[in-house]
Amino acid sequence: MSQPYGYANQPPYNPNAPPQAGWAPPPAGGYPNQQGGFVPPPMPHFQAPPPAGGYDGYTEEGRVKQDFGFSDKTVRAGFIRKVFTLVTIMLAVVAGMVALALIHQPTNTFIRRTPGLYYASYATFMVVYIVLMCCESVRRRTPANLICLAILTLAIGYMTMMITAMYNVQSVLMALGITVGCCAGIIIFSMQTKHDLTSCMGVLCIIGLVMFFFGIVAIIVSVTTGARWLYLVYAGLAALLFMAYLAVDIQMIMGGRKYEISPEDYIFAAIQVFIDIVYIFWMLLSVIGGSSSAIPKNGCYGNALANEEMNPSFCIEIVLFVFSRN
Repeated sequence: MSQPYGYANQPPYNPNAPPQAGWAPPPAGGYPNQQGGFVPPPMPHFQAPPPAGGYDGYTEEGRVKQDFGFSDKTVRAGFIRKVFTLVTIMLAVVAGMVALALIHQPTNTFIRRTPGLYYASYATFMVVYIVLMCCESVRRRTPANLICLAILTLAIGYMTMMITAMYNVQSVLMALGITVGCCAGIIIFSMQTKHDLTSCMGVLCIIGLVMFFFGIVAIIVSVTTGARWLYLVYAGLAALLFMAYLAVDIQMIMGGRKYEISPEDYIFAAIQVFIDIVYIFWMLLSVIGGSSSAIPKNGCYGNALANEEMNPSFCIEIVLFVFSRN
């Protein structure tokens, strides 16, 4: 029997073969031994291809970006709250030490007669600062980081006591008021602006190096020729530089910019903001105190070139702080 369809070598169909058993659908209630019915597995989720720049958190080369966990708003809020709490405590300690030096006359006299303690506190500050900036294990480990932070705060506080002791109360209060106003405005601006100020880190680094050499020249010229106005210009420019660094540091703390600070480095962030504010106050006090040198203070005349202030360490610290941010 020829077959109209099929292969040429296929055996013929056997008409005497029994019919094949058919298949009937299951009853309405399902098979009797079936447990709860059958649930089909879910279909695999389709994921769209990544955009040209890659997914968020990865670079074009596939490497993980340094977003430091800032994608979680809770982590960011806790980090910001911790940083500003530490900065507030540190500034309160320094303000209390300065107030003691201005109000208590024996303390003021002792500070002015023992400049060696200023240099000791300066050395302590520099050592602790370098340790915290360079040793991540110390900076992120509790309680070692808090102990170092307390030592650094006390060292900065004594240095500020020594500097303010060379000026009259009017100059100190005026510099304090201007510092508070400027820092508050800078913080609000940095939090509200859409401009990414952290992308200007390279420019600020170059300006900081220029300020280093200009400060050395200004101090030498001021000491040798008595041209104090040159040092006042340097102090004013240094104040502007640290205001710019304060704006950048605030944006690095807030996150969402080109450069961010890790939530684990809250000690680092607090130190940077604290030093920015303290140095703004120091530089403004130099300018205001120098311009009001005719106002007597304890039988002396305040001037911007007090012995402890004419120290080239100000220029060295600027370079150190510039490189610690890059």
